[in-house]
Amino acid sequence: MGNMRRAAGFEMARERRFEPAFYRWADHAENRPIRPAERQEIAEILAVARQGMTLAEDAVIDAVRAIDPAQFQITEASAAGARQLIAFLRLNEAGTAAMLDGRFSGAQPDLAWLARPGEIAASIYIWLVWAPQQIGQCMRLVAHMEEQAADGLPVFSRAVTAVSARMQNAVGFQPASDLYPSAPPWLLVALPMVKLRRPSIKVQVARTMEDIARVFAVRSAVYMAEQFPLYEEEFDGNDFCATHLLATVNGDVAGCLRIRWFGDFAKVERMAVRKEYRRYHVTRPLAAAAIAHCRRKGYRKLYAHSRADLVPLWASLGWRDMGRKDFSFADIPYREIMLELEPLDNAICFGADPMLLLRPEGGWDELGPFDRTQLGGDRGRLGMIHEFAGLKTSERTRCAR
Repeated sequence: MGNMRRAAGFEMARERRFEPAFYRWADHAENRPIRPAERQEIAEILAVARQGMTLAEDAVIDAVRAIDPAQFQITEASAAGARQLIAFLRLNEAGTAAMLDGRFSGAQPDLAWLARPGEIAASIYIWLVWAPQQIGQCMRLVAHMEEQAADGLPVFSRAVTAVSARMQNAVGFQPASDLYPSAPPWLLVALPMVKLRRPSIKVQVARTMEDIARVFAVRSAVYMAEQFPLYEEEFDGNDFCATHLLATVNGDVAGCLRIRWFGDFAKVERMAVRKEYRRYHVTRPLAAAAIAHCRRKGYRKLYAHSRADLVPLWASLGWRDMGRKDFSFADIPYREIMLELEPLDNAICFGADPMLLLRPEGGWDELGPFDRTQLGGDRGRLGMIHEFAGLKTSERTRCAR
């Protein structure tokens, strides 16, 4: 379970798990005893619950209960005879992994994914809470489940109604996909005092063939798979005369864009962010990196084509609609947008230091290979240059780089 926590990028504390509303509701509920449920009690409640929702078959219920009866907890009857029930599953590592990648089925859970009594669980799944019109008792049951199951574990759930979704959000559940990109969209999770770390978003210039392959992979996943252009429309022959920026989220390739260079302006284009990373707002650091890159190269004006519906997004980044007529390519409407830039004091311009101009694209503030040679490289090649290139020492300055 520790590996899963590290991969998700959060820290846990063994204090309060839920939002304050959870504890207020739980504290104000009638304090009736909670105990393991008998099979007949479970059957009676499920018979009523099945009138409004789809539940696992009785054979599945019995198989789960045979493994660990403590996973079914019931309140003692109220004065009116009402009882509330919670059924939860203690999942082992394999079950937790199945939950997070969408293989888990509540209607037919694999019994091999359940932790046995005495075995340390990796997570908890709230299988069913039956407490109609009894929010306080519902919260008490969940709190009691925690005591029975162990501290410090993620608690997974599913909101089967809009009311349930609002209630779970109010007490501290959140979409599991916020933490685990592979999680199914219906899965919710509550974590003990989660302290989320900001995702590590980095943007770099694509310099290697492997970087370019990553760029093409992202654009294929976004444009080819979602907007259906012709191949020659997407890969238009301009990729090897452009600068590409590559964005990663926690080390995984998430987005890209390219910049093409013209006389007095640069064109920013082919912005693409993979669907699973769009919640991280990768567009902003990508656009900011492109702007900074162009400013460093001395450009004062940027030009781009924005999908018509995304013009407000670009406007929030400082770009303005040029006010010209919409046009379309690949059957999608676009608009022309532009951004005027303030020059940088250290913008690269004619007359810059020769060694700076030799450095890799975007790495102008770091020593490049020719800088390192000047600091003391292998001078044994000088003799070979004289011998094989026919150069005299005085002629070396005539070689252009």
